[in-house]
Amino acid sequence: MKKIFLYSLIISLAVIFIGPHTHAAVIDKIAVVVNDEMITQGEIDQLLVPAYEHYKTLFTGAKLLKKLEEARQKIMEQLIEDRLILGEAKKQNIEVGDKEIEERIAGTQKRMGTKERFEQALAEQRLTLKDLKTRFKEQIMVRRLVDARIGSRIKITPLETESYYNAHLNEFTTPEEIKLSNILIKPRPDLNPEKAQHLAKEVLNRIREGGDFAGLAKIYSEGPNAQDGGMMGFVKKGDLLPAIEKVVFSMKPGEVSGIIQTGMGYHIFRVEEKKMPEVMSLHQVRREVEDAVYREKSREKIKGWVENLKKNAYIAFK
Repeated sequence: MKKIFLYSLIISLAVIFIGPHTHAAVIDKIAVVVNDEMITQGEIDQLLVPAYEHYKTLFTGAKLLKKLEEARQKIMEQLIEDRLILGEAKKQNIEVGDKEIEERIAGTQKRMGTKERFEQALAEQRLTLKDLKTRFKEQIMVRRLVDARIGSRIKITPLETESYYNAHLNEFTTPEEIKLSNILIKPRPDLNPEKAQHLAKEVLNRIREGGDFAGLAKIYSEGPNAQDGGMMGFVKKGDLLPAIEKVVFSMKPGEVSGIIQTGMGYHIFRVEEKKMPEVMSLHQVRREVEDAVYREKSREKIKGWVENLKKNAYIAFK
């Protein structure tokens, strides 16, 4: 996968973090009302991001807009179906224990490596831990309802699980990440662009002569992390401006960049650490793989059931 956890670290987050309504999304414009459930414009746009990233490399202009509109319609249709099933699960008062939800939370934190990366993924998706617990509860409710209706007729073999995993390895690959420190010299009324560039050169020379990067960042940098010695933490491709990304992802740990000029000013970067792409083992993502196989096999069986739900549902497009 290109970006697994939120819109990035493993594929499960596409289901975990980018899903039906969240408390953080209530301020979004309501796009569709499905019985008592709402679909917001924000969550549709969020789910559209992967399609946009893919299509923009293949199409431009009117063709790109057409492809994106087709993707948007498919996403909206899927969300409507999800809401219908969730509504049915709620009507039947399907119960989910707190222990099950906590186990899901713990498993997700473990797969993401650190608590900090887990919290960062939540922040990127504008979710609270409470939102995530609600999301897991709803997922379990839906799964149990589907299991009760059609699950007994669906069998998943180890061979099917392994075959799906091998055919979708890119979806279970964490992206390359680098840990960066940054010094930013900004032009300002008392420091014109020429003087700002000159100061950046002086700082860079001091670093190359053995000066302390973090100490100089605290003194000279006007970046948001200046008081932390310029420490930015881990970033992945797509997080930075193209002009910066092109340089820093070609650098080695411990290497310091030259001066990179952007609209913000003059940047100096140091690569602190680099994490290469890593394929998650089948053991690590077995649950996600089995869920994906299950969804594929159940799709046709669910289709007829959902069509009947639609006939008796209130669906309003805003």
